[in-house]
Amino acid sequence: AVVSTQSGHYGRDNKFEEVEDRHRKAIAPTMFSGDAAVHNLQYCMRVYPHLQNTGGFFICILEKQQVEERTQVKASEIETIADLPDKTENKDENENEESKSEEAKTKENDDDSTECKPNIHKDTNVLVDKMKWKNFQGYREDPFIFLKPDASAFDSLKDFYGLSGKNFPFSNIYVRSQETKQRNLSVTGDTIKQIIELNTNRIKVIQCGLKLFSYCKEEFSPCNYRLLQEGVHFTSRFMSQKVFQVTEKDMGLVLSGTPTHKTELEPEIGKSLLDMPKGIVVFSLAAEGIRPTIMVTVYSTVNHVKSYITEEEKNHYRILLGLEPLVTKREEKKLASLQYHQQKREETAKRIAAEKAAAELSEPAETVREEGDETVNSVNAPETIIS
Repeated sequence: AVVSTQSGHYGRDNKFEEVEDRHRKAIAPTMFSGDAAVHNLQYCMRVYPHLQNTGGFFICILEKQQVEERTQVKASEIETIADLPDKTENKDENENEESKSEEAKTKENDDDSTECKPNIHKDTNVLVDKMKWKNFQGYREDPFIFLKPDASAFDSLKDFYGLSGKNFPFSNIYVRSQETKQRNLSVTGDTIKQIIELNTNRIKVIQCGLKLFSYCKEEFSPCNYRLLQEGVHFTSRFMSQKVFQVTEKDMGLVLSGTPTHKTELEPEIGKSLLDMPKGIVVFSLAAEGIRPTIMVTVYSTVNHVKSYITEEEKNHYRILLGLEPLVTKREEKKLASLQYHQQKREETAKRIAAEKAAAELSEPAETVREEGDETVNSVNAPETIIS
C-alpha cells in the first residue's frame, strides 16, 4: 500500500511502526499489507483512481473454506409457560389458588418487568415458539425473463434483418416483463445469464447486458422491433440484410439536419433502398487512418432517409468526418433564453433612462441661492449694466 501525507508518503516496504506520531490519527495499521506472501496479494489487483479517471478499487476473490454448523433447536425442546417451575409448590394447599391468582394478575399488570424467562424473547417479550419470522421475498425489481430461441417475437427480426439462429444468440435475449408486446430486447453473456437465473431472489440486479431492439408500431415498419444505435455494432455482425457500405459523402448527407432523398445517394444504394419497405437500416463507413468504423442506424421511408440517432451522437460522427457540428435543440433553447434576457435588460435600461429624463424636466426652472439671510432669485434678478 502507498499512503500519502503532506510531508511525504509511506510505501509498500514501510511498516506502521515507522509512521510518525502526528500521522497516526489518519493512518491505521490496516493500511499496510505487511507480508504479501502471507495474504496471497499476488492474486489481487488494485485499480488506482488517477489511471482511468474513476474511483479506486481493490479486486480479489474470497473463498469460503468452512461452513459454520448451526445448531437447530427443535420445537419439542423449547419450554413453554406450562413447563415453568411452580413457585408456590412449598406453600400450603389452601393458599395455592389465591397465590396463583395474585401471581397471574401481577404478570398481566407488570409490563415493565426486566426479568426474562428462558423461553421469552428479551426484546419482544413473546414466546420463542410462538414467534413467526418473515421470509425474504426478494427485491422489487422487474424480472429478467430469457426468451426461448423459437419465440414468436423473433419471427419478424429473422425475416427483416436476416438473422440466423445458428449464429445469433437468441437464447441470451431477455425481457423485463411478461407482457405480449415486449418493449425492449436485450442480450447478455452466458455467464451473466447463469448468475441471474440462479440468484433470482437473492441478489438485486438493476440492469445488465446490451439493449438491441425496441418495439415499434406497424406504421413505422413492418418489423415489430427496430434496431437501436447502441446495439448496432453487435447486431450488424449477424445481419445478412439491411447493411450498406456507403461512402463518406453519403454518410455526411444522412448526418445532416434534414432528410435526404434517396436519389441523392449513390445510384446503387439509392436503388436498393427504393425497393425496400420502411424500417431501420445500417449505414457503415469503413475505417480510414485513425478514424474508426462508423455505423449509423438510418430510418428509410418511401423516398427519404435520415439518421435515427441523438443529436449528440450525430455531432460526434460529424466531427470524426471533419464536418461542422450542428446546433442542437438544447443549444437553440439556451441561445433563445440568452437573447430574451438580453432584450429584457435593454428594455429595462431604456425605461430607467426615460424615467430619469422625465424627472429632470419636471423640476422647477428657478434655482434659489441663499447668501446669509437674503434669498436672491436668479431668474427675476434685474440685469446690472456696468458702464
